[in-house]
Amino acid sequence: MNAHAVAVPSTTLLAKSLPRVDWSDAYAVQVPRNANGRNPQEWADAIFSHPPGWIRALFVVREIVVRAVGIEPGGKHVFATVDWRPDEVLVGVDQGHLGFRASVLVEPGRVVLSTVVQVRSRRGRIYSAVVRRIHPWVARGMLARAARALAVAP
Repeated sequence: MNAHAVAVPSTTLLAKSLPRVDWSDAYAVQVPRNANGRNPQEWADAIFSHPPGWIRALFVVREIVVRAVGIEPGGKHVFATVDWRPDEVLVGVDQGHLGFRASVLVEPGRVVLSTVVQVRSRRGRIYSAVVRRIHPWVARGMLARAARALAVAP
């Protein structure tokens, strides 16, 4: 199950989530037959709570590097649910260097993972420039793994 780039959906939750968006991206995966009927929170939990090992390793490196350069560490609250509706869950956090939101939107036949970012400082611009290059692989990897996991989960 491969995730592929799509246009960022113009959902109500995503559109009102940040006052300004400096960059965004979105990826979709076809919903496996066995995963039909899953709600957005189940998808969000599968995406953010159980990333592939290589992504967990990147998160560990991220925590070490950001502390060294004076950026707030992310911690578990980074993927906390901040808003929801029946077809979408919005997670995110506001920190001094940036604010970010990720939307998990369940549509007929597919799930879309979108990210919007607002940069708030010089450190945020530098951090964001690095993350933006890595983010496509991370987002696609997390979404594809979630699709595989939910396809076999009871």
